[in-house]
Amino acid sequence: MNLLLTNDDGFTAEGINILARRLAVDNNVYIIAPDSNRSAVSQHITLTQPLNLIRVADNIYSCSGYPVDCVTVGIQSSLLGVKIDGIVSGINCGANMGTDILYSGTCAAARQSVLNGIPSIAVSVEFINPKNRKNEKLKYDAVADFVAKNLKKLFTLAKTEPPRAFVNINALSLDSYKGAKICKDLCIRNYGDSVAAVHDKDDRYHADYVMGNGNTPCLPGTDLTVVKEGYIAVSLVCADPVGLESVDDMDFSL
Repeated sequence: MNLLLTNDDGFTAEGINILARRLAVDNNVYIIAPDSNRSAVSQHITLTQPLNLIRVADNIYSCSGYPVDCVTVGIQSSLLGVKIDGIVSGINCGANMGTDILYSGTCAAARQSVLNGIPSIAVSVEFINPKNRKNEKLKYDAVADFVAKNLKKLFTLAKTEPPRAFVNINALSLDSYKGAKICKDLCIRNYGDSVAAVHDKDDRYHADYVMGNGNTPCLPGTDLTVVKEGYIAVSLVCADPVGLESVDDMDFSL
């Protein structure tokens, strides 16, 4: 298969390069990834200025834009000169579970893929101790091997017709796993973040985003719980907006 790889950590990130080497054993692998870290950019797309791309090696390009930009260039332009059969986003440094998916550039790239009719997978590895992540070196090899061994099965889970959906994979940073579980239920994060507004002088202010030490509940069967139990969590995430029905009829005034 012709595979396009991207991420939101940048083209030099260890996760995407380990994944690329493993997938290249049986596939034609192309990389278009941001030229620097673009974490938590969600579905950001560049519309008002050109994207700058640099060929840094054979079939590897850095992009001045965002993960969604990398996908659109790879599948909607003539840059690669091939038809892409599937897209894999990651392996991300840190989890993308539950509420994380809303903010994640890694997941946004996978979402953009199925919105354009191409099956996709987002892959992330979680720290053993997320609150001390600066002192932990992540292990990507076992997850990369899982994706490679199950690539076709995982792509068949993705849905490219409405309601479209991408496959989201999360796992702890381990050398091996107890197995893989499909998770219907996703965690609801409690981040505990805050913003500090500071008065500099006169009419000038600045605001600092302060990361919190949230405590997300580990409910049975959720992706977070499955990952903490030593399994690989596989979730199917809807890419199309889903509206909820109103419980009661409501009269609106005009």
